[in-house]
Amino acid sequence: MVLWYTHPFVAPLGHLSSETGVQQGDPLGPLLFSLVLQRLISSIDADDDCIQVLFQAWYLDDEVLTGRRSAVLWALSLIEDLGPSLGTHINLAKCELFSHFGYSMFPPAVKFSHHPNLEILGALIGDYLYCSKFIAGKCADARKLLSSMVDVATVDPHVALSLLPLCGSYCRLVHLARATPSSLAGSLKLFDEEVRRCFSSCFSIDTTDTAWTQAQLSLGFGGLGLRSLSHHSCAAFIASLSTSGCSNADNVHLQQAIIQRNDQVSTSDAITAKAKALDPLGHHTTTCTHGGDVVTRHNRLRDVVANLFRQAHMGVTLEAGYVTLEASYGLTHDNSCSRPADVLVTRWEKGLPAALDITVTSPLNPAILDESCSTAGVAAVAAEYVANDPKCFELGWTCVPLAVETYGNWGVEAQETFSRLASLLAASHSVSKSKATADIYGRLNLTLTRSVARAILARGLRPK
Repeated sequence: MVLWYTHPFVAPLGHLSSETGVQQGDPLGPLLFSLVLQRLISSIDADDDCIQVLFQAWYLDDEVLTGRRSAVLWALSLIEDLGPSLGTHINLAKCELFSHFGYSMFPPAVKFSHHPNLEILGALIGDYLYCSKFIAGKCADARKLLSSMVDVATVDPHVALSLLPLCGSYCRLVHLARATPSSLAGSLKLFDEEVRRCFSSCFSIDTTDTAWTQAQLSLGFGGLGLRSLSHHSCAAFIASLSTSGCSNADNVHLQQAIIQRNDQVSTSDAITAKAKALDPLGHHTTTCTHGGDVVTRHNRLRDVVANLFRQAHMGVTLEAGYVTLEASYGLTHDNSCSRPADVLVTRWEKGLPAALDITVTSPLNPAILDESCSTAGVAAVAAEYVANDPKCFELGWTCVPLAVETYGNWGVEAQETFSRLASLLAASHSVSKSKATADIYGRLNLTLTRSVARAILARGLRPK
């Protein structure tokens, strides 16, 4: 590899000089270029005279320097002096200075702007009006490409259908989405409307809102891959903050990302009706007690858990409680109607009976939404606290909460219980523990998904 960069390369079509500079398309090019720039960056950081440079960031040959005028000028002079010895030369005509004060001390070739609004490498810095106009301009530029896509469709619709999701939709402005905070996400709907208009013009289809929502899904989910820029922008902005090492993502950004991505109703909106589609994607239906879907889901999960324990040759009783003692031993109790165990395993840890208490919870609960944004499974862990502990203790049972989120993430105690159950199933049926574990989660999550889908369909808008 060293010889490649120190001697000319003789190609079949002629003499290719590759011993100087970094060539386009070279996979090692950005790395070698960054190694050279690192000396400049270290020199700026190490010098005591540059202590007033508040911030410097590089993306290959694009640099941002922030600080007092004297410090920025000093850093610029250092780059001019040290750069040529490293093989880099600064182009002052492509440099731009943003300042509220004068710029006479800087080289005349540097562009100057005193406007409070600016754009750096596609990232917007300014007031709401400026950023909204900038996004509208980007959407107008994209309209030119989408218009040409219509011309392609007249020649070959299949080619246009392939190019639209790959070149003309979400990927076209994904960088802008990563630099757009949640307060400006609504402006990106202009681009989604342009993509929808282009799709209708290309294929002479006037899509309904429901059909367009499906078209925005990926191919694996039965869509066309025309992802919505406005729906994904908040999550993209949070991801951009995270990868850049910035920790300024507050709870407002996180909640907006979750709410807008899932198209939820805001928690401040009044919920005045039941048995209605309160949100387009049906998140409310996963916790709505109207209609009995929550009870049906709970009972189906209970039956699956009971069958899994029976297959492991464990004795189980459904809906056990004080009534069980009354039937078995003739004992009476004030809480004879209470049934703290959804599934009672007669012999579990240390030979004691275990009362399995199944709970389904939603990670979109406003009380835990902040934590759910950053940590998976928080809702399931929070739901593992059960009020049946005292009752089970009185009955001499071990209370084991099996908590699961509506998206299928099980709590810690549930995972430990299923791990032990998988060992018993593996020994009973001569299979590996990994296969038994996959079978447990497969059955449970399939039952959960079907129950959630059934509840959503029961409340969804049906075509007339």
